[in-house]
Amino acid sequence: MELRDLHSLIGISETGSLSGAARKLNLTQPALSASLKRLEGELGVLLVRRHSRGAQLTEEGKYVLQKAYDIVRDVAEVTSVVDSLSEEPIGLVRVGLPTTIAAGLIPEFFPLLRSQFPKIRLNIVEAMSGRLGELLQLGELDLALMFDIQPMSGLRSEPVLSEKLCLFVPKDHPFADKKGVRLDEITRLNLVLPSPSNFIRKHINDACESEGLSLNVVADIDSFSGLVSLVKGGHCTILPTYLALQHANESRIVALDFIRPELEWTVHLASRHDATRPRASLVTGQLLMEVCRNLVREGTWPGEIVNRA
Repeated sequence: MELRDLHSLIGISETGSLSGAARKLNLTQPALSASLKRLEGELGVLLVRRHSRGAQLTEEGKYVLQKAYDIVRDVAEVTSVVDSLSEEPIGLVRVGLPTTIAAGLIPEFFPLLRSQFPKIRLNIVEAMSGRLGELLQLGELDLALMFDIQPMSGLRSEPVLSEKLCLFVPKDHPFADKKGVRLDEITRLNLVLPSPSNFIRKHINDACESEGLSLNVVADIDSFSGLVSLVKGGHCTILPTYLALQHANESRIVALDFIRPELEWTVHLASRHDATRPRASLVTGQLLMEVCRNLVREGTWPGEIVNRA
């Protein structure tokens, strides 16, 4: 099926005659008739019925007409996006970063973006991952790094890297000298965790549910710095490793791997299908993923690179 044949059907519908459609489309009438005949032959139905006053679409023709409008519109949108992709990246790109990685990633990412794409203006929003998902769906972000996301309407995602979640305890805690910890060993600890809407908490809750366990959570804290400060003050928490391990190396905090079961998740780059600046959003997302993967290669971000299969 050719696009020009669909245009012929649309022209006949809008002008009410084959001669009128031929003039509108700058075709000879025999060429337009051949286009219509080709479309009818391919579909196996009569689409247009001619009469003394011109031409009228059959019921089958009216159905195909609506589909033709959809196809022509979609092709026009694709053409517009491709045209914009050929342009120099320019304009505002809004990027969401989880609080567990933002402070370490921004100084690595921003200078590179500025040097490679100086006409892109960056707006970075730092929030817990659950909130970032809401902002993406509301159209208030173009891109976001998120963890183990579920399919969401209007969004696409690509895996970037996988990392462990660890139990963080004070250095004087009874667990501090352990090589690792089982999930069932922490059920009596006084834990401070992100709120249930956060992806970290959901991941932990899913792991506990699969093991038939429940945790003693004494406070819901949607603040990375707040959680770290509480661990320094004597509480325990569960966090991904990137920035939290830096705090563990610099202060009175110990990070313990989970050994049964292991807790890990995948960092994804999520983006909107309908980005208003597709070229700028595309290169920003690609650079963001490359910076994350370079941090893994350098050993700064403990984890493993994940490539789309």
